Amino acid sequence: MGYIFGLDIGVASVGVAVINNQTLEIEEVVSDLFESADASKNVERRSARQSRRLHRRRKNRVSDFNRLWIKSGYDIPEDNDENILLLRNEGIKKALSEKELYYVLRYMLQHRGISYLEDALGEEEAKGSYQKGIALNQKESENLLPCEIQQERMRNYGQYRGQYEITEEDGSKVTLSNIFTTSSYIKELNKFFEVQQEHGLLKEEFINQYMEIFRRKRKYYEGPGNESSRTDYGKYTTKKNGDGKYITEKNIFEKLIGKCSVYKNEFRAAGASYTAQEFNILNDLNNITVDGNKLSKEQKLSIIENIKSANRVSVEKIIGDCIGSKKPFIEGARIDKNGKHIYHSFEQYNKMRKTFELIGFDIAELSVDELDEIGRILTINTEKEGIEEAFKEGKVSLTEEQINALIDLRRKNSLAFNKWQSLSVKAMRELIPDLYERSVNQMVLLTEKGIFKEKENEFAKSVYIPKEIIISEIYNPVVKRSVSVALDALNALIKKYGYPDDVVVEMPRDKNEDEQKDRIKRFQKNRENELKEIKNKLKQEYNIELTDEYFRKHKGLELQLKLWVEQEEKCPYSGKYININDLLYHHDMFEVDHIIPLSISYDDGRNNKVLVYREENQSKRNNTPMVYLANVNRDYDVHEFMDYVLKNKKFTPKKKSNLLYSEDITKIDVVKGFINRNLNDTRYASRSILNAIQLYFSSRDCNTTVRVINGTVTHQLRNRLKLEKDRDKSYSHHAIDAAIICYTQLGLLKFKEIQSRFIDFDNEVYKEADIQSCYDEKYYDEALFSQVLKIRNNLKNAEGDPQTTVVSRGIYAESEKNNGIVKYHHRVDKKANRGLSNATIYGTRNINNKIYKIVSYDIRDNKDVDSIRKIIAGGKQEYFLMYKNDPKTFETLMSIYEQFNDEKNPFVAFEQETGEKIRKYSKKHNGPVIKKIKYADSEVGSCIDISANYGYNKDDKKVIMDTLKPYRADLYYNRRNNNYRIIGVKYADFKFVKGRYILDEASYEDILVKEEILKSGMKITDLESEGYEFRLSFYKNDIIQYEKDGDVYKERFLSRTMPKQKNYIETKPIVAAKYLKPQNLIGLTKADNIGKIYTDILGNEKIVYKERLGKVKSKCEKN
Repeated sequence: MGYIFGLDIGVASVGVAVINNQTLEIEEVVSDLFESADASKNVERRSARQSRRLHRRRKNRVSDFNRLWIKSGYDIPEDNDENILLLRNEGIKKALSEKELYYVLRYMLQHRGISYLEDALGEEEAKGSYQKGIALNQKESENLLPCEIQQERMRNYGQYRGQYEITEEDGSKVTLSNIFTTSSYIKELNKFFEVQQEHGLLKEEFINQYMEIFRRKRKYYEGPGNESSRTDYGKYTTKKNGDGKYITEKNIFEKLIGKCSVYKNEFRAAGASYTAQEFNILNDLNNITVDGNKLSKEQKLSIIENIKSANRVSVEKIIGDCIGSKKPFIEGARIDKNGKHIYHSFEQYNKMRKTFELIGFDIAELSVDELDEIGRILTINTEKEGIEEAFKEGKVSLTEEQINALIDLRRKNSLAFNKWQSLSVKAMRELIPDLYERSVNQMVLLTEKGIFKEKENEFAKSVYIPKEIIISEIYNPVVKRSVSVALDALNALIKKYGYPDDVVVEMPRDKNEDEQKDRIKRFQKNRENELKEIKNKLKQEYNIELTDEYFRKHKGLELQLKLWVEQEEKCPYSGKYININDLLYHHDMFEVDHIIPLSISYDDGRNNKVLVYREENQSKRNNTPMVYLANVNRDYDVHEFMDYVLKNKKFTPKKKSNLLYSEDITKIDVVKGFINRNLNDTRYASRSILNAIQLYFSSRDCNTTVRVINGTVTHQLRNRLKLEKDRDKSYSHHAIDAAIICYTQLGLLKFKEIQSRFIDFDNEVYKEADIQSCYDEKYYDEALFSQVLKIRNNLKNAEGDPQTTVVSRGIYAESEKNNGIVKYHHRVDKKANRGLSNATIYGTRNINNKIYKIVSYDIRDNKDVDSIRKIIAGGKQEYFLMYKNDPKTFETLMSIYEQFNDEKNPFVAFEQETGEKIRKYSKKHNGPVIKKIKYADSEVGSCIDISANYGYNKDDKKVIMDTLKPYRADLYYNRRNNNYRIIGVKYADFKFVKGRYILDEASYEDILVKEEILKSGMKITDLESEGYEFRLSFYKNDIIQYEKDGDVYKERFLSRTMPKQKNYIETKPIVAAKYLKPQNLIGLTKADNIGKIYTDILGNEKIVYKERLGKVKSKCEKN
């Protein structure tokens, strides 16, 4: 008995299946679910860290300035209500008082502007409102200082802070921004100091020390942290050496760049290095065939030299010119999401070459080493100062003019300098000569050179697949997490079943969940729009109206009509027009043909299909269109056909490639090529996973074969099985897809076995003279689809009808419902280093001795105005801060609201009708423009007090972060009254101490007191005397089981809710993302027998009713 393992790896799931390859029975199917490692979440966390560091460093600058101010003999004045913008403008013209000097200089340290190159683009290069706003500031700063620009905007538009849009006299819209470059602010300070010194104020020594503080910036290669505040993101790590001392690294290059996957002591190369660009384009050239032939060394050299000197790079045109073909037929190229061929093209080299040409320098004077170093410097540095400093180190000798030219290039082309290779320069240079000499890709060469031998030896020492070695070489966080889960599942299967006959893996197509959802939505929308356009065409041009019922009766009609329109109403093989009435009402006249026979191409996609007359298809048999039409004797021959295909603008590049395919498909090496391209997933990440798993099994001396497939044939089988795939109804489809992958592999193995009657694959010769026979699609159908009924029944029985609400009478039993045999495993996140709150920062006000959270409403935003309406309708106007603090302005605002109340937005309507902006009250009617009004929203509850970060006293609650995120819920049982109590623990309850997250005993006791389980002053040790005992902790996605009124429920825990009402939790179904119908919150006060179900990676369950209390005192989570 043998088994086949299937793994369907997605961005947030892994489907797992085990099939008996003799009986076709499904032994095991599992859906492993987890949150995708979405890079956008990393961006959110990184932005929050950057914001905290920004505030901390700003505070440090002000603190250092205060010490300098005192040391220089000045007194620090109290907080002021001065107009700083007015003082800055006065300071560049006349002397200021001591306290006014202090206010201006402190303000400037808090607002230094930006220094990142890509943020400071010129008007021509700027894209989007953010960059255009900065570009306009750059232009105006040529003649004016930032303070002058800001004052003029305040005068003209009533505001200068933030980003806003104005309308010019000609009606054009212009975005204004308050973001200026650091160099612009330095220019303002220089003028400020010059004027103040003219009046005998501020000594040179003070100015120099002040500017040191102003210009101070941490070196990019040091990262965050310092000796007293260590973090593993910077060089001051939290790791310790053998002597117990903290490790301080020289730099953070290894963290920024990473190490080569071949030579572990070498850094990865910059994608902008010359070596990487040459290596990448050689891989592209070696993967393609041009007019049926591989490129020679001489042709590759010629192509690359032409690409490096072209004014405008069109790789395919250059290829054609170099081999003497005007319209080269190219196969095997990488394609983008639109099916268009894409190539590496020495993009960065050519940009540098043209940049140097403008200043009269020839890039050919630079060596490959120097070009590699330039690429590295421009990739690792994002700031002008960093680039200048790197060039000063002397590895590349360039003039100041040349360096400035490169800085300008980097500034305008940031996306061209942000990628790193997986290999080092050393590794790529070793492979490049072979890439010229031979037509193979990097993976073949690395294998031949024994690069993976060391890894194979490591694998041989491991009982199971060494996951950490494999995922350490995956840099995409989404793929990394998915593959990690898949390898855990694969190891569990090996432990349970031993080594399988086959392992088949399908990798995710999308980069993240959002991309996956967008792709599915886009596909559905395009499909609907295309069909809608066809229906309109038939109605308008032919007066034919087709009902949905007609489409349901004729299943293949939708595809036929789409092909008919795409083919410009012609049969491609005969050139004859296809009459629409014949197509609709004489179906037997036509067939949908596979352009390249399915038994060779394995491609059942639309790009390999055409609508043709039946007799043409019968005549073509198992040939390509080019071979068939080359042998016909009629006016419409192969030349007419080629002309038709090339002129058709509706055909995708892939379809054109199939239609014009000219190689002899009976050649065995050609057949193998189709298998490699259309069955195997040849993406880099997929090949890496394949090689790693293959290395493991080869080191075990077993006969397991491994394949990473691209889903082409799997999709065919699913369509033939007519299985519905409802992603919203259940997670079971992940497991079922894995089983289909297994069945597909079994079908392909059977097809190869059938072909072996005709072909000797080892010696690449045919055994029989009738070559066409082995490509007859009846054999393909027999191999893949002859067991469709049995497979369909197996899959239907395995999937069952999963219930979102699992409830049973008395004792829970799976057999009571048709839940199938699919098992589920949800990844439970117990890490304490997560976001503490929703990260929204609120100011507060003390109103009647209660602290209220303040929110702002934009009077020009319709959604915010709806909120304002509700507040007014509820009679709560007095909670607007303006109501008490600025009654005259509030009265004007309410007058406008009443006057234009019938409009969707009264305030916008007023401005449109009068042409005036709504301003704060002033005697001269020139007050600042009102953008938002503040409202005392609600009393502050649990929150994070960050007042000290903003210059207030600690615990003032002047500035807070609200809506604290739940970490877990702890379940207690009270023996006295025989009921349960559930308490909430938040991420904010943890402290970070010496590299660890700790929930100390005192903090936990505070929670127990707040939850009224303990009385004030009591300790954890008093729980027993109060009748309480700890039972369980529930984290997000834990499975909870409980009884209520004789029914047993089994659900997925989400969070403890309604903290002011005890014992309520929110749950989700185990088998789906949400319930089919809205569910009430679950009250546990009267529940019985509450248990937690642990599941392993294969979905096997174990229920517990009591466990130890974790993460209190010294029990903690590493960062």
